Amino acid sequence: MEDLDLGDLSLTGGRRGRTKAASVMGSSGRYIRALPVRDQEREFDLAADATIRAALLRQGPNAKTGSLQVAAADLRKKAYRRPRQTLVVFVVDSSDSMGDDGTYARIKAAKGAVLAILGKAYQRRHRVGLVVFREETAAVVLQPTTSLSLAQRQLRTLPTGGATPFADGLMKAWRLVRTERLKDPHIRPLLVILSDGEANVPYDPQCRAADIEAELLAIAGRIGQDEIASLVIDTRPLSSPAPEMRRLAEALGGTYQHISTLKAGGMVRAVVSF
Repeated sequence: MEDLDLGDLSLTGGRRGRTKAASVMGSSGRYIRALPVRDQEREFDLAADATIRAALLRQGPNAKTGSLQVAAADLRKKAYRRPRQTLVVFVVDSSDSMGDDGTYARIKAAKGAVLAILGKAYQRRHRVGLVVFREETAAVVLQPTTSLSLAQRQLRTLPTGGATPFADGLMKAWRLVRTERLKDPHIRPLLVILSDGEANVPYDPQCRAADIEAELLAIAGRIGQDEIASLVIDTRPLSSPAPEMRRLAEALGGTYQHISTLKAGGMVRAVVSF
């Protein structure tokens, strides 16, 4: 893809749009300061220097020369800060309508957009996952990983064809995020959704054809309420963009962009700096 400027793109955390911290306190990472040890706390990394200082300050000038008594109240533990992990889940439409129609190779453009992000995401050590929807169901073809080569290989070999189970794609991406949150509650998830918006397979088999979009938007609304940021990329020709994709972005509380305006450089900066 050619190098385009994205312009002003704000990626927010679901409906509330809160700015996320770039780092998080934890039990590993860079030692930044010492904190008092709480009553009954048994597992911690002792900050020996801070503990000694606290004991000296408590005893003051009355301390005996060469003697130091450390009390429980003097104990200090190490507090660490580590970069907050970012998870980028690509949700890619690989149905028949995304194929090359002779004038606009939608799936090629979508693959190019994702590949452009992957290289920079790897440098930032973002974890990336890939959900693909086509035929009757969606599939997680790449579990969250920092392996650039694995992600590239899965994307380049992506088949195209069949119907468009868009709702199932969103549901599987949502489950993937929730699973990763169980492992790391502080993880920052971002869904990058690429499609032409032509959903035609419902998630609920009882759903009527006329209600497929309503079902999709209802699922998107639940995802948005779950504090998950999203970037919705419309792959239809610029002359006839998909209004369904705009409605999807609104339901998610995310950002809509047409793929023609997302030049690789701008999109990479927007996503990897999230």
